Amino acid sequence: MEEGFQKMFLEPSLKEMSEGLNDVMKQMDDYCKNLDEEREKRWEAARKQHSGRQDIPSPIANSGKKLEEVVNNLEALIIHGDPESQDLPKAVPPKNLSKASHVSMLGQSVAAYCTTLGPSHLRKLTTRIISDTTLWMSRIFRFDDSSAYYHNDDREGLVRVCRLALNAKYEKFATEGFNALYTKPPIIYISAASRPGLGQFVCTQLGLPLSSLCTVPCNTMFGSQHTMDIATLERLIKDDEGSSKTPLLVVANAGTPLAGHTDNINRLRAICDDYGVWLHAEGHNLSTLALSTVPSSILAAKRVNSMTISPGVWLGLPGTPAVTLYKTADPAMSLAAGLCSSQIQERLCCLPLWLSLQHLGYDGIVQKLKHAADLSQHMSQRLHSIGAINIAEKQEKKQQTIQYEGSLTDVVRKVIQVLSQVDVVSPVVVFRYEDPHGPGLDKAPYANDSSDDTSNHTLALPKPIVNAFNTWLGTELNKRIPEVGIDVVDLETDGVCLRFSPMQSAPYNGTSADDIDNFVECLKQLLTVLNYSNEQRPGFQEAVECRENLIYVDIQSHGGLGVVQFVPEYVSSNKNEEQNKKELIKLNGELVQRLQAGETGALYFAVPTEAETVAVGVGMVNPGTDLDEVVDLIWVTGKELEDSSKFLETMTDLVLKGIEEAQKELEKENENKLIEEGVLRQIPIVGSLWSWYSPPPKEAQIKGRALNLSSGALESTENTYKYHMQVQQDKPTTPTRKTAPRRKTPSTTPTPSVDGDHSSSEKPLQKRDLEETPMEDGQVGDGLVNSHPESGNSSTTGTTTSSFQEVSPDDLKEIQEDGEADDEDDDNDEEEEEEEEEDDGEDLK
Repeated sequence: MEEGFQKMFLEPSLKEMSEGLNDVMKQMDDYCKNLDEEREKRWEAARKQHSGRQDIPSPIANSGKKLEEVVNNLEALIIHGDPESQDLPKAVPPKNLSKASHVSMLGQSVAAYCTTLGPSHLRKLTTRIISDTTLWMSRIFRFDDSSAYYHNDDREGLVRVCRLALNAKYEKFATEGFNALYTKPPIIYISAASRPGLGQFVCTQLGLPLSSLCTVPCNTMFGSQHTMDIATLERLIKDDEGSSKTPLLVVANAGTPLAGHTDNINRLRAICDDYGVWLHAEGHNLSTLALSTVPSSILAAKRVNSMTISPGVWLGLPGTPAVTLYKTADPAMSLAAGLCSSQIQERLCCLPLWLSLQHLGYDGIVQKLKHAADLSQHMSQRLHSIGAINIAEKQEKKQQTIQYEGSLTDVVRKVIQVLSQVDVVSPVVVFRYEDPHGPGLDKAPYANDSSDDTSNHTLALPKPIVNAFNTWLGTELNKRIPEVGIDVVDLETDGVCLRFSPMQSAPYNGTSADDIDNFVECLKQLLTVLNYSNEQRPGFQEAVECRENLIYVDIQSHGGLGVVQFVPEYVSSNKNEEQNKKELIKLNGELVQRLQAGETGALYFAVPTEAETVAVGVGMVNPGTDLDEVVDLIWVTGKELEDSSKFLETMTDLVLKGIEEAQKELEKENENKLIEEGVLRQIPIVGSLWSWYSPPPKEAQIKGRALNLSSGALESTENTYKYHMQVQQDKPTTPTRKTAPRRKTPSTTPTPSVDGDHSSSEKPLQKRDLEETPMEDGQVGDGLVNSHPESGNSSTTGTTTSSFQEVSPDDLKEIQEDGEADDEDDDNDEEEEEEEEEDDGEDLK
């Protein structure tokens, strides 16, 4: 008996458990294997991505690559910068590369080829090339009897010249080094208007402390505010000599980097001669030395000890080095200072310049430089006709008064400073926009002859707003007329200005006089837009303050109509500042994205506020734009976002609450089922035997739950699985979205009732079609969240609206009768099965 029971019940159960366990172990092995494969794929993809972006260089291939493949990779790098990143803009090649530019690029390849020649032959070749180029450069730029040093970094020439001055000042510097400088440390004088970091770079390269650098302030009373104060320089030199220091070198600017102004080189030369100081000059205005007519202030540069020029920049010769011309009587000092390189390969860097100069000739060089000077003059003349633009060019000088204070020497010095200010034709034009309706200035505060204190003048607009307007002007002009290269510079005393330097931009952009005319016409159109926007700023602020939920943010650095922030009602009532800040950032960021997606998207952009939130910035508008429409669009879009946020928040709470209730009811039914069925049915083997012997009733099964999003009620799925239909019992109470004002919503027509006897409050029933229709992408179901015990957790399922059809009560009655008949047949089948099982049990006994 026991053996039969074991063979009939226990062994099949154990075998079934063993097979199930094997299946589970197999699934676990497959899962682990899939995880390993996915991890390998991710690592390989990350390695390839980093390898392509050159963050982690990949090892070089053993067999090498074809030349075509290498060239294609290089081309992709040149055009895109990073082939893996598609967001970066493509590189725009220069439109006008002259033949001289191609000759210069060819010269670099020839120089590389020449390095393969023999040493003796290469030495003779480099000596000839350097001597010819040095002679041509000294003759063209009127610096006769000078030597030349060629270097790629334009600051390196000043470092070598300082080392030459140290050898000339300190006899034992070559042998004792810094010990020779200890007793009387050297001092280098540099203007405050020089390019940033120049003095620090020189001191670092020479190994000098920063105390050896003396920054000379610019003029405050006489002359340009961007040129060196000569009287202050002379006083500093006297003080340094009295404190056992050695004045070593003065750096003069022949064209400051930003404003393009020139220091008084004649006075600097006189002071340097009196105190034995080396005078070095640099700047783009030195290019005018090659013209037939040279300004008097630039012509004085012939008397300096050294100068650094950039012919490659002025003539449009890519890859050519900068040149430092210097005069010295002792060639040994030049060699000690590193001005005469002993490396033959380094001396070949002037070969591209040697080829280009011969191709252009003297007339071609002068013509290019004169063309840039003519463009500067033409731009200056055209800008004079625009009233809202102030430029740093020939202005009508005010009568200057000299205060006769101090000693006779001081009075004479002031008179000489005033009389020495002459009109200089600068190749750099600096201009800026000023408020035409305000008192303004009689001339630009950064003009060469501005000597009055600008604090006495008051502008109608604050300076940050004027700076923002000029920044917008520079950006728009560069977009519309890229042929005229405009730089946006921030001057310390004057604010944001626009700078036109044809010596730097014209060779590669191919700027012509027609481009200047188009530029001025475009500037006039932009000024019309700017003036209209400036006039409408108060009206825009009033329109914003009249709307609810809109706040006008006063940001003076914003160039446009103004800045608006949308604050929803639920944020205003919330006292949690951190949560409010996050909500404002999120909501206003989405608001900017929606506005930018519209037809006037270019008008709006995100602006950070002082409260570390985000606001909506409105840019410049064309004349005739209705401000109420602009503000209404912001308000309506913000209201739509606010309503959608409330709707999503309400539906989220509703779904979470329904899921929690469904889980609680399912747990309660599980407990009731355990109590009704007993503990024996929960034991694995005994429970199956007991269920076979005494099957549980169908009513004891756990019923699922469905959350109706239309009514917000939790319903049972008993009728759904019993009658294969969904029944809507309650009237929908869905939280509807509020429509924003000024927006028309389409009217909905009521669904007619199937049976005329039913009232309008009764909802028709639905049943499934015989043929299931698949749900399309993006199609929303009928809004039921089903929770079924088979899955163990609540899950959201969508059902297509086309899979149900409305039925009449007669159809429902017929369906119920069919269901009852099916239940009777099922009961009869169950009774027959139970009788057969009892017969089998008796036979077994």
